[in-house]
Amino acid sequence: MKININWLKTYIPFDFSADELAERLTMVGLEIEAIHHPVEASFQGVFVGEILQVENHPSATKLKVCTVDVGETTLSTVCGAPNVAVGQRVPVAGVGAVLADGFRVTSTTIRGVRSEGMICSERELGLSDDHTGILVLDKKHHSVGKAFTGNSQEEKDTVLEINVTPNRPDCLSHLGVAREVGVMVEKVVRRPVISLKETDLPAEDWVTVEIVDSDACPRYSARVVHDVVVGPSPRWLRRRLESVGVRSINNIVDVTNYVMMETGQPLHAFDYEHIQGKKIIVRKAVAGDIFVTLDGEKRNLTSDDLLICDDQRGIAMAGVMGGLNSEVSENTKTVLLESACFDPKTIRKTAKRLGITSEASHRFERGTDPNNTLYAVDRAAQLLSEVAGGKVARGVVDAYPRPVKPWTVFLRPSRIQTVLGKVIPGERIVSLLQGLCLEIEKADPLRVTVPTFRPDLKKEIDLIEEVARHYGYDKIEPNLRFSVALNHLRNDEQEFTEAVKDVLVGLGISEIISTSMVSRDEVSSSTPKTPYVSIQNPLSPETQFLRTSLVPGLLNAIRWNRNRSTYNLRFFEIGKAFRAKGKNALPEESLLLAVGLSGSVRPKPFWGEEDVNVNFFHLKGIVDALIERFHLHGLGFETTTNPVFEPETATQICYRGTTLGWMGAVSKQIRSHWDIEDAVFVLEVSMDTLFSVRPLGKKYDPIPRFPSIKRDLALVVDETVPVGAIRDLIRENGGEELVSAELFDLYRGSQVPRGKKSVAFSLTFLSPVRTMKEEEIEPIVSSILKALERSFSASLRS
Repeated sequence: MKININWLKTYIPFDFSADELAERLTMVGLEIEAIHHPVEASFQGVFVGEILQVENHPSATKLKVCTVDVGETTLSTVCGAPNVAVGQRVPVAGVGAVLADGFRVTSTTIRGVRSEGMICSERELGLSDDHTGILVLDKKHHSVGKAFTGNSQEEKDTVLEINVTPNRPDCLSHLGVAREVGVMVEKVVRRPVISLKETDLPAEDWVTVEIVDSDACPRYSARVVHDVVVGPSPRWLRRRLESVGVRSINNIVDVTNYVMMETGQPLHAFDYEHIQGKKIIVRKAVAGDIFVTLDGEKRNLTSDDLLICDDQRGIAMAGVMGGLNSEVSENTKTVLLESACFDPKTIRKTAKRLGITSEASHRFERGTDPNNTLYAVDRAAQLLSEVAGGKVARGVVDAYPRPVKPWTVFLRPSRIQTVLGKVIPGERIVSLLQGLCLEIEKADPLRVTVPTFRPDLKKEIDLIEEVARHYGYDKIEPNLRFSVALNHLRNDEQEFTEAVKDVLVGLGISEIISTSMVSRDEVSSSTPKTPYVSIQNPLSPETQFLRTSLVPGLLNAIRWNRNRSTYNLRFFEIGKAFRAKGKNALPEESLLLAVGLSGSVRPKPFWGEEDVNVNFFHLKGIVDALIERFHLHGLGFETTTNPVFEPETATQICYRGTTLGWMGAVSKQIRSHWDIEDAVFVLEVSMDTLFSVRPLGKKYDPIPRFPSIKRDLALVVDETVPVGAIRDLIRENGGEELVSAELFDLYRGSQVPRGKKSVAFSLTFLSPVRTMKEEEIEPIVSSILKALERSFSASLRS
């Protein structure tokens, strides 16, 4: 947002220098990104003259012969500007003058007429790019015969470029910034007074307004100005607009832009004669319709787009761009002024989809004040009557189905002291808030009425921030006795996520956070069958898609560390993954947990201890730790096929028929793609599913009163029999007295037949009511062995 300081002073007088004003605005939250000082003149030998006589050139229809008074003498010049007229005060370059581009003026003959100088345009003087006509000077600031050195002191505009945060749409205007300055200087903003001379014919006889979708358009106000003369804007209007980066088009469009930069309310001007049925209808578009905007582009519409229509067709894309079919042209005689309030989300969605960014859409996307539409349209009508000679029809056609009223927020002065650690006098608090145009009813707490142009002030803490901003953060000294509650209540999902993190960190695993935007190779290699979401405007090919898995992030972190000579790595990440659901539909989001292990079990083995690398069972131990922490007894592991893992290690994690995730050793093909030589073991589970199946209650088991009895079973089974299935069968046939069955040895070698393996389990038996005897255990063990023999042809290892 660019603010012209001279323009700003018309609403609030102040004596700050540009640098001081920039510092003060920055301190109240309006960061100044740049200060643009006026450009000094780069021409010489130019004087102020007054045109005494204008005659047609005898040999050229487009040229004029002008007699110009330059003080001590008069000059005869030939001029081709269309706006030259008697009585104008203009810059005149005499013989020998040097213009901005280095051109030296000489006495010359043009079509048989001697020209002793030239009347200059702004571009010839380097003041702007405008060369549509000569520069007409303000007689108030420029005297005949005086040297012209550029704009007068009053006309030299210094411009501040302000970074306005999205929550402060009220500061996207000169009046909005003037309110902030008004608090600094303790003065009231002088908003322009509207004085309209209206015709007898009411505006309702010219046009009617119907809002079909009041959620997308809470208010629509319209005025009619007839008998306008479309042409160039006066210099003061063009100069102000161009100083803040708005190109001058014509007096009608310039007025709408001027009022927008002044009040923050975007306006649009329609050629009234092109509005069929003399009716305005605000409705959503029909999907598939084509609309031609002012830039001549054909736009494909969706049912989410908001249209301004007449009785037959669309004439503007609400809040974004007008239509070519209702554009104001040099032949326009009657103008319909639109001043409306639109839903920010609706406008933002359309603007982003079409890639259209304008000053108007920038403001509508952040939210405009529905109670500012009338003032803005009246202000525009007043200016049109002044600069375009228009006549204003009586009244405003105003559709406002659900009026938005100011709201009340209660503010405790004691709370201000608690939050800021500073005692601010009550009268000072009231004056600061009143300076921001808030109405205060003095009581305890203060009853503060917030105007609708401040949608960011909803809570007490918002008002405390306003007090702190304008009281001055630099005046709030450090206070060791400061205290304020910073309680944040987490929901069950957040508590569960934090508990999972605690378990993993306790196991010595470090948390990482990786980007959600990945390359095509990363999504296709980790989840080739999952439909992935592409980003419309990616910064690079490496950030073109949303991730469908957390595995690429883990592998990137492992590769990055290995390239820097760090090899023993244990990482985990909890984050969102995304899955495409169809055209124009939002992606499906899921919260995942991923763990990655690589390198040695111990960063530095103890003296005399062999260096052992992590393997599949270390990864499985992490799952067992989660089972123990969240009491997910009944978790199962099944072999599966997954392109991410080596076939012999690919394992699916299940819980009572529900798939939680997968784990295994990352395949050599994927490791080579990431340029990782050593083995990497990865686990990925769905946090959403894990949360949904967790036991909700907690069960307390008392410390056993009686001793337990242990039995070890060494079994010989086929190599293909899963150890987990053996353990489950042991537990199923062990009865209530079997409290645990833990694997403690796995052997393959010469002591067992080829194609077999030996698995050894430690069984613990315990009764809560008595001391068990050996003879009670024998039948249970016998039952377990028979079940194992039937199901897996298992036998005891001799």
